[in-house]
Amino acid sequence: MMMLAVVGLTFASCSDDDDTPTVGTVEDVNGEFTGKMTYAKEAKEAAATGTTLELKVANDSIQFEKFPYQALVVELLGEEASKPIIEAIGDSLNYKINYTATMNAAKDSVVMTLKPEPLKIDAAGVEVTIEAEKTASYAVKDKNLKFTIKAANVKVGGIDFPGGWTPMDLSFDMKKK
Repeated sequence: MMMLAVVGLTFASCSDDDDTPTVGTVEDVNGEFTGKMTYAKEAKEAAATGTTLELKVANDSIQFEKFPYQALVVELLGEEASKPIIEAIGDSLNYKINYTATMNAAKDSVVMTLKPEPLKIDAAGVEVTIEAEKTASYAVKDKNLKFTIKAANVKVGGIDFPGGWTPMDLSFDMKKK
C-alpha cells in the first residue's frame, strides 16, 4: 500500500504543466512579419483597410523590401499624376529603419527606439524626412509588432515640396510569421 502511494506521488510531482511565463529577450523580435500599414493626414484616416505588407527584423533594423510608398506619392502629386511614377518605381522600394532594443520591466515586450533615415525615391527625385516620435513595441507572447513613423517633410529635387507638406503618420501593425 505504501509503495503504491509513493509511486503515485512521484508521478503527480513530475508534471510538465508548468505555468511559469516565458521570459523574453530582445532577440525575440527578429524574424519575418506580415501585416498592415495605415496612414493618416490631418487627423483623418486616409486608408481604413490599410496596405498589406511584409517586413523583416534582423538584429538592429526593420527592413522593407517593398516599402509602401505609393500613398506618399499620391498625396504629393494626386491620383493621376502619380500613376507614371508608381509604374516606373514598381513595388520594390527598399527601406531600412535602424533601432536599439531593450526589454520592458515585465520582460514580456521588446521596446525599440527607432532611428529612421530619410526615405529616398530616386526615380522621382524625392526625399522624405522620416521621424519616429514614439518607440516601437513587440509583444513576445502575441508576436505582434507595432510602430508609427511620420513622413515629416518632403523635398523634390533638393527643394521643399512646393506649397508645403502636411506631415503624414504611417502606422504599422505586424504579426510574426
